[in-house]
Amino acid sequence: MDQPHSHLFTPLNVGGIEVRNRIALPAVLTNFAHDSRVTDRWHNFLVERAKGGCGLLVTEIIAVDPLALAHSAIVAGFDERNDDALAKTAHDVKAAGGTLVAQLWHPGRQQLWQPSHSPMGVSDQPDAYSWTVPHVMSAAELKRLGDAYVNVALRLARLGFDGIELHGAHGYLLTQLLSPWSNTRADEYGGPIENRTRLIRDIAAAIRRGVDRPFIVGLKMPADEGVSGGIDPEEAAAITRRLAETTHFDYFAYGQGNFSISLENHVPDMHFQAGHFIELHRQMRAASGGIPVMALGRIGTFELAERVVAEGFGDLVGMGRAQVSDAAFANKAERGEIAAIRPCVFNNFCWGEVHAGKPIVEFHNPHLATRGEAAWSPAPATTHKRLAVVGAGPAGLEAAWVAAARGHHVDVFHSGDVPGGKLRLEAALPGHEEMTKVIDHQLAQAHSSGVTFKAGQRVEDLGPLLENYDEVVVATGSEQRQPECLNDGSVSTYSMHELARAREREALPRGECAILFDHDHTAPTYAGASLLASTHRRVVLVTPRTQVASFVNYCSALGIHRRLHQADIEIITASTVASIERGAATIQNVFSGTERVVDNCDTFVFSTPRRVETQFPEVSGKVHRIGDAMSPRNLMIAIHEGHALGNQL
Repeated sequence: MDQPHSHLFTPLNVGGIEVRNRIALPAVLTNFAHDSRVTDRWHNFLVERAKGGCGLLVTEIIAVDPLALAHSAIVAGFDERNDDALAKTAHDVKAAGGTLVAQLWHPGRQQLWQPSHSPMGVSDQPDAYSWTVPHVMSAAELKRLGDAYVNVALRLARLGFDGIELHGAHGYLLTQLLSPWSNTRADEYGGPIENRTRLIRDIAAAIRRGVDRPFIVGLKMPADEGVSGGIDPEEAAAITRRLAETTHFDYFAYGQGNFSISLENHVPDMHFQAGHFIELHRQMRAASGGIPVMALGRIGTFELAERVVAEGFGDLVGMGRAQVSDAAFANKAERGEIAAIRPCVFNNFCWGEVHAGKPIVEFHNPHLATRGEAAWSPAPATTHKRLAVVGAGPAGLEAAWVAAARGHHVDVFHSGDVPGGKLRLEAALPGHEEMTKVIDHQLAQAHSSGVTFKAGQRVEDLGPLLENYDEVVVATGSEQRQPECLNDGSVSTYSMHELARAREREALPRGECAILFDHDHTAPTYAGASLLASTHRRVVLVTPRTQVASFVNYCSALGIHRRLHQADIEIITASTVASIERGAATIQNVFSGTERVVDNCDTFVFSTPRRVETQFPEVSGKVHRIGDAMSPRNLMIAIHEGHALGNQL
C-alpha cells in the first residue's frame, strides 16, 4: 500500500469489531423502502457501497415504533416481515467486507411529511419546521419508547447486524431530549445533562445487557445545533464526556443544525468550505475519552478524508454524498485511481428529492442502487459505428464517452473553444465553481475512451460533415428567452448566461441599480444576484411567484435566503417587469396590477425559461436529440439521457 494511503486505509477497532478502513457511509435517506418494507434497491444501496470498499456502513433511518413511521418509505424495524430482507442485507454487506450498523430513529415532534399520527415531543414548543405543537410525552411514555429502541436493536443483533446508531441529531426525538433549547421538562428527563442524557444512557445500557457478542453502539448528535440556547460546542463536549463515562458507546458522530433555519448546516452545500465542520469534530474527539469520533459534512475527496484521519480531526470519515456519487469511492482511492472517482459537487440535488418524499436520485450517477453499481463499466458494443455528437455540454459529453467506451468511433463538434456548454457557464457564478468537476470528469472519461473533439464548429455549417456518420446525436442545449417586457435599450441587458460570460471575461456590468428578473428559481440565478450585489449599490430581484428559490432543495434554499438578505437585496414577489424606459423599470403586481417604478437602473438581467436551439441542419442519417435539445429540463435529465443513449447506440 502506498504511503499516502497509510491513514485512511488502516483498520480501526470499533466496539470489538475490526472495521477494515476509516471510510464510513453515514446514514443517507434513500426512500427506497415501500410500505415500510425493505426493497431490493434499499438492500443494493448498502451492499454496493460495501463492495465498493466502504468500511463502516450506517443504514438510513429505521423506525423503532409505529408512531415513528412518518411515511411509507421508512423501514419499520419492529416489523418481523422485514426480518428476512434485513438479515440478507447484513449477510451480504458482511460478505463484501463491510461492517453494518442500523440507525434507529424516532422523529419526535418533527413533521417532515405530515404523518397522520400525533407528533410526540418532550416539551410543548412548536416544531421549528412545521410549527405543529406536539403531544408532550410522559415519563412512562418515554420509558416505553426507550424499550422500543432496545427491542429493535436486539432484533437487529439477532439478524446479524454489527451494531446500531442512535439518531440524536438534526432535531429528532433524542436531540429534543439532549438539547436545553427543546427540553424544558422538570422531571427526571429534563434540566441538567444528567437528566437530559438519561434515556440515551438507559437505552445503551440495556442493549449492552441484551447482546452477548461484540456489538457496536454509536450515537449521532449535534456538535452545534446553530440556535441560541441549544447544543453549542461546549455543551456538546460536556454531553460527550458524560456519555463516554458510561463505556456503553463505541463511537460518536456529529451532524450539525436542526429543523430551524440552521438546517442549512445539516447537508452543507457548495457554498460551505470543504470539511466545514472538522474543527468541531476535533473538539469533540478531545472530549470523547478515546472513543472513536466520526467526522462528517462536505468531505468529498480522498485528500481531505486522508487529512481528517492523519491530523486527528476524526477516527472515521463520514462520506455520504461522495459515496452516493460513486459507490466505489473507497476501492478507487485505495488503488490510487483518484482521477477515476466520480466527483461529488455538493449541490444537494439528491437531498432535495428525498426531502420531497421521493426516492433518491443522483444526477451524476445513473446506476444508483442498482445491482452491480460499484463495478459498472460500459458493455462492449456488438457492432461499431461512426457517431457524431453535436454539442459538448453535459448531455453530449455523457453520450460521447459512454459510446466511445463501448467501442464506437465518436467525434464531438462544439462551437466554443472549451467543452462544457452552459454548465461551464454556471461554474463561473459565485459558489458554483465546483460544477466544473462534472465536466472535467466527463472530459477525462472521453479522452481516455478515445473521443475526438472538434472545436469552433458552427451548427449551421455541419450538414455536409454529418453525412459521413452512421448516427448523429444532437445535444446543442438551450438559451434563455427574452422576457416580454418593453425595453427601450436604455440599460445594459443580459441573460444570466451572458452575465456568467461577462464574469469570465472580467467585464461585469457596474452601476447604481440592477434589476434581476427571476423567472427561473434555480440556484444559479441567486448566485447571479450575489454577483450583481458585488458591482451595484442596489439590486432588486423581481419574480412572478409568491416566493423565491422554489426549485431549490430546502437546505440550500435556506442558504440562498441568508445570502440574499445579508446582501440587502430587495425582493419583490408576485410581480413582473412590465417595461424599462429611460433607465426606469416599471414593476407590476401579477395579482392586482398595481405598479411601482425603480429609477436609476443601469443593468437588467433576466433568468427565464429556456428555448431549444432550433437551427440544426437536415441530416439523412438517424438523429437522436437529448438533454435540452429535446426539451429544456435539468442537469440530471441531461446526464441520464446522455448516459442511456450512449449505452443504447
